[in-house]
Amino acid sequence: MNEVMLILKALQNLKHRAILYLTYSSGLRVGEVVRLKTQDIDIERKTLRVYQGKGRMDRLTLLSDTAMDMVQPYLQREKPEKWMFPGQHPERHITERTV
Repeated sequence: MNEVMLILKALQNLKHRAILYLTYSSGLRVGEVVRLKTQDIDIERKTLRVYQGKGRMDRLTLLSDTAMDMVQPYLQREKPEKWMFPGQHPERHITERTV
């Protein structure tokens, strides 16, 4: 197991684990991860839609089974409404600086 996976598995906070794993496994930039909405993830198809990513392009990213294993517990426990990773105020997403 590589060092990144050891760090990810050691994280107790489900939100932090999901953020870091999506960034690491899907090649997402921090700015893309913080702007994800709950409607952007398709659990059945294991896909993630990224809007206005690099070059202002939308793209679809496939999620591995491991990525789903990291993200699903967070979604089930926290039940985010609009933003996948809300900030202190639920109507706003977490900031890049916070991540």
